Amino acid sequence: MDILEAIFGRRSIRKFKKSTIPYRVLFDIFEAGVSAPRAGNVPNTWMVLVESDKLKTKLKDACVDQDWIENAPVIIAVCSNPKRLTQLYGARGEIYAIQNSSAIIQNILIAAQEYGLQGTWVGAFSESEVRKVLSKKPGKMDKVNVHALVALGKPDEHPKKLPEIQATDLVYYEAWGESNKSSKMIPLASNPKLQNTIRRAKQRSKKTRHKLIKKIGKTIKHFK
Repeated sequence: MDILEAIFGRRSIRKFKKSTIPYRVLFDIFEAGVSAPRAGNVPNTWMVLVESDKLKTKLKDACVDQDWIENAPVIIAVCSNPKRLTQLYGARGEIYAIQNSSAIIQNILIAAQEYGLQGTWVGAFSESEVRKVLSKKPGKMDKVNVHALVALGKPDEHPKKLPEIQATDLVYYEAWGESNKSSKMIPLASNPKLQNTIRRAKQRSKKTRHKLIKKIGKTIKHFK
């Protein structure tokens, strides 16, 4: 799968088909996760795989009004111990630990699509309760932060695409709040004709996208 196709095609799924995920597939997804960039190349993030119905039900109880989560074939808890990072970087180490986990989660969600899987990044839960579910011995995870749960499986729904947020709404040029300076990118990207072409490219197959990319090039050339 084309990487941009995977990024543009990602959806948050809350209804899954009742099918197991082969371990060879999960291994590839985990490999993609650990290939994410990490601060100081310090391996401080761990992934806990949950498959049993018993544990998934307990995790569901630890989440806030999210009963659907127990129906996912697998749940991946992404956790970290920031101790080593704070030793190296002080208070910033806590932030780096979150950034490391976030990069891993994004890689997991993107890589999963190679196998027809989708997932949801879950952040609303009682961290202390999740620790209890994942700890075989009381207090074993006391120094571990649970950053997120990822519910993963084959989608059994096709959520409507949310209204697009244009990159030009979130990109400033050279300084905070400055969006219309001398950059050629900003006026081109805000051009309705070009935006329509880009939108169509996101929705098409890889083969068709290459044809549309040529059109984008012609449109840009026209407005230079």
